[in-house]
Amino acid sequence: MNCSNCGSPLDHPGQGHTCLGGVAPPPQPPAHWQAAQWALVALAALLAGVSLVRAAITADLLTPPSGKVISALSIAGPLALFAAFLTWSNVTKRVIDAHSIAAATVRHWAVGAGALLLFLSYLLPVKTPTAFHVVRAAAAILLAIGALITHRRATRRLAGPATPAEQSDTTGAGIPPLGMNEARPGQVESQPARLALDIETQPEDWNASLWDPEVQRDIERRRRQKLD
Repeated sequence: MNCSNCGSPLDHPGQGHTCLGGVAPPPQPPAHWQAAQWALVALAALLAGVSLVRAAITADLLTPPSGKVISALSIAGPLALFAAFLTWSNVTKRVIDAHSIAAATVRHWAVGAGALLLFLSYLLPVKTPTAFHVVRAAAAILLAIGALITHRRATRRLAGPATPAEQSDTTGAGIPPLGMNEARPGQVESQPARLALDIETQPEDWNASLWDPEVQRDIERRRRQKLD
């Protein structure tokens, strides 16, 4: 196993080492996902090739080879491709769901078009064997192209940097909290905060009779007693 930060080889989790730091490497596509993709592409290419050969044979453009290899591949190819397509679709869905990737952002129209053409090819009349094989070859090619594009888009999403979350205040409104002396736009700064910076201490401030009402009343009371 390796360190997720610097990639240094580790013998066990938590092993002490000199970590180089830096950004953690992006998640790598699972190996079974890669295998499912290339199995689908290989089977689609095989079916496309066999279908084109069968189309050339039925159109009298090619002499059929000896043996029944082409016929066997024509029967087994679609079944193997169908199983590979289901496997690849399920694995791809699990991967993009595990990384919170929207399926619409990675899906390509060629996948759906190829699957639809492969289904429609079996509805063609029996008297048109050449068209049947040509349509099936086109469907296999579209499946392979769509799978490659979808896989590439999903891989880019996995390797892309995550969007940092926006800072917000305790109300969740996305506005940072204001400081004690900081005013919002359009508001006047609080008066006590401004006066605290402008007022200077004067000698009269230490004369209690000028600012303490109790002391002032006591002075007036004593003055009246002396006058009486």
